[in-house]
Amino acid sequence: MPLSLNPSVVALPLSTRRRRGFTLIELLVVVAIIGMLAALLLPALARARQRARAIQCLSNLKQLGFGCALYESDNHDALPETSHQHASWIGMLAAYGLTNVYVCPLDTNRARISSYAINDFLTPHPFGAPQLDFSRLTALPAPSDTMHLAEARGDYLGSDHFHFADAQSGGYTPLSFASQVAVALHQGGANYLFADGHAAALPWLQVRLLLAPTATRFVRPAGSPTD
Repeated sequence: MPLSLNPSVVALPLSTRRRRGFTLIELLVVVAIIGMLAALLLPALARARQRARAIQCLSNLKQLGFGCALYESDNHDALPETSHQHASWIGMLAAYGLTNVYVCPLDTNRARISSYAINDFLTPHPFGAPQLDFSRLTALPAPSDTMHLAEARGDYLGSDHFHFADAQSGGYTPLSFASQVAVALHQGGANYLFADGHAAALPWLQVRLLLAPTATRFVRPAGSPTD
């Protein structure tokens, strides 16, 4: 006699069977893989973010260079001056609509108005070298070689300009230069605006070579201190 099947006992379809969950070891492996990927990606993302901020800083200087060119055109080639002469260059350039380009995104000093300062050799009769006057674009032997503005260190207290012309205070030796300029703020380098209006990112190792006083016009327009 054939056995009768119990109608209440029916095999469940495969899709409705309970799925097996992850084991603890599998979860730990997944977590470890995610951690490894994060360790690889986060530094790259941080570097990309720093590069983007350096590009923004360089863009600021390019716009300031454009403002300087407008000012020079309106003032018989005179370069913007500092608070020691008349009104600060910051206010002078603001008159040309430049209002949001004075602060580097990586500046650690949020109390100051500008992250940038002027090379005091490009001001009339700078302190420490009163016999010099490179305050007009036409007075510069090589405008494309001479730094006009640069990024100041976060702890620099020199107002709107640097103090390179005074040899008694250190001049522009590498040590003195690095005590005023944020020479390695952007991954080992800094951004500079030159007197001809172009801006460039330069590594500190390269800038050190440009600071030899008898070799270049990077800081002192005449080159040699005897000129």
